Amino acid sequence: MNNKKIIYILFGIIIFILLWCFISIKINSEIIFPNIFTIIKKLGDIVLEKSFYKDLMYSIVRVFAAFILSFLSAFLFGVLSGIFLPLRYILMPIINFIRTIPTIPLILVAVIWFDNDTVPIFVSMLVIFPMIYDAITNGIINVDKNLIEMSLSYNVSLKNQIINLYIPYIKPYVLTALSQSMGITWKSILAAEILALPSFGIGSRLYESHLYLDTVSLFAYSLIAVIFNAVLEIIIRITHDR
Repeated sequence: MNNKKIIYILFGIIIFILLWCFISIKINSEIIFPNIFTIIKKLGDIVLEKSFYKDLMYSIVRVFAAFILSFLSAFLFGVLSGIFLPLRYILMPIINFIRTIPTIPLILVAVIWFDNDTVPIFVSMLVIFPMIYDAITNGIINVDKNLIEMSLSYNVSLKNQIINLYIPYIKPYVLTALSQSMGITWKSILAAEILALPSFGIGSRLYESHLYLDTVSLFAYSLIAVIFNAVLEIIIRITHDR
């Protein structure tokens, strides 16, 4: 990133902070719109609490559990659907149904089916599954047909085709899907935690802050969620660039 981009980004951050401070002063109510510096101070207090790390750990575990389970299942079905056309059409109505389910009703139904700790993982899996599945399927479909024909003419096994031909070819599609779906995973985990209220999790603390009209804590936990999501996306983008 060159110096001009850094300057522009810093300029944008300064404008954002000044605008926030202006709105906060005009509204003049900590419950409705707290000052950004009060929020940052509260964030520091939260970080110093031992219980915070337990909440963060549980949310992180749920994020990675949902992400890994969804990726593995989407990879399996995506590769098979990309190779076998009939299977792609068989799965099409199921994938479209999963894609169109609204998140909130899905969470409410999941609360009936599962315990509070499992709900966020299940919901997030279904939310991001179609996105990763589509990316993998499209990647398989766009594999060079000449290479496929060559591998068939030399009687290359399906296993070797998948490992040495399909996987390297679909890697850019997969990394792009992972980058796009990470933010959605984190948001869906938090939304499910807020409604399912597991014993530990950032979403549960967000709900408690809302319940007690502790807007400063609400914004502080939201800022923590934004920071954590940004870190994950940066890691994925660095991996993508490599």
